Amino acid sequence: MPSGSSAISYTLTIGGAPAPAALIAAVQSIQVEDHAELADLLRIKLTVGVRSDGRGWTVLDDDIFSRLASVSVAIRVANTRETLIHAYVVETSVNFSAQPGQSILTVVAMDPTVLMNLEEKIKPWPDMADSSIATAIFSDYGFTPQVRDSQPARADNEHRVIQRATDIAFLSQLAERNGYECYVETNAAGQVEGHFHPPDTSQQPQGVLTLNMGEATNVRSFSVRNDMLRPVTVQAKGLEVESGSEQPAESQSQSGGGLGSAATVASDRPRKILLAGTGLAKAGELQTAAQAVVDRSAWAITAEGELDASTYGGVLRAKRPVTVRGAGRALSGTYYVQRVLHTFTAEGYRQQFSLRRNASGLTGQESFTEDNAL
Repeated sequence: MPSGSSAISYTLTIGGAPAPAALIAAVQSIQVEDHAELADLLRIKLTVGVRSDGRGWTVLDDDIFSRLASVSVAIRVANTRETLIHAYVVETSVNFSAQPGQSILTVVAMDPTVLMNLEEKIKPWPDMADSSIATAIFSDYGFTPQVRDSQPARADNEHRVIQRATDIAFLSQLAERNGYECYVETNAAGQVEGHFHPPDTSQQPQGVLTLNMGEATNVRSFSVRNDMLRPVTVQAKGLEVESGSEQPAESQSQSGGGLGSAATVASDRPRKILLAGTGLAKAGELQTAAQAVVDRSAWAITAEGELDASTYGGVLRAKRPVTVRGAGRALSGTYYVQRVLHTFTAEGYRQQFSLRRNASGLTGQESFTEDNAL
């Protein structure tokens, strides 16, 4: 259905079938929140009213949005179509009004991680690395694992990993101590993928966000913040029970390459923290956890703004890099997309975004040409 622009449209699917025309006519707005660290969410607002025969309410009494009913939203921009979200209904609320046309039903749905959050478990995972655990859990749900190998498997006679949480909460804990992301996403082929790996900054940037460059401008607003007091030196200590030996770990710089030429972690008078409560004893695992804290702290540059969807000509997605130009030498360059809020209303389609960066300046590898812009 049109979202306000002839070049941009969306499709709403409920229970695997396209939503009926009467339901689409009741839609006031659709919001899809695409996030790198939180579950993706779908919010639909619909107008409801008393039926013409006075017997019940439209939409509300049809039980369309039952508990965990599947709902999908796909978007078409020009000749490109992609699924923004495949989700399951987790909440409905209604605001009744005495004024005709003012009663609103709000539907909230969550991405497939909600299926991984229905049952708390106490379960041992012997002789397995964190990445192997992630692969096993994602496979249990029929999700295609997209997993990066983590630290070596722990010998069961030395250290046993015990799950005391839902599957997604447990995987999120494992991801945090490895410096990984953990999320579920539907790919272009319609398959649900389970991701457990570091932020993938090596992908080709998904276009160019352009500021203050005349007709080439495709960003309506853009603000940047640099937090200069994040911890950049992390120390941790453990005690190996069998030998009684101390297991020290320390990290003073981020791992891997930054998205710019100058690191955000400061070598002059750095802020240092002591890592505690990890539940880890071996020096190697403590080192991984300490490095994860430093790597998270390196994402010190954050930006927010709104994209002109018609000028950009594409769909900005979270969990992928994007290039920014027109923000000066220090702040132009490659960013990682943290969050995108897609909003469809009768007035049109909006994309509001949050970006992050773990370095400033340019690497010299950026492409700012129109060929790389959408």
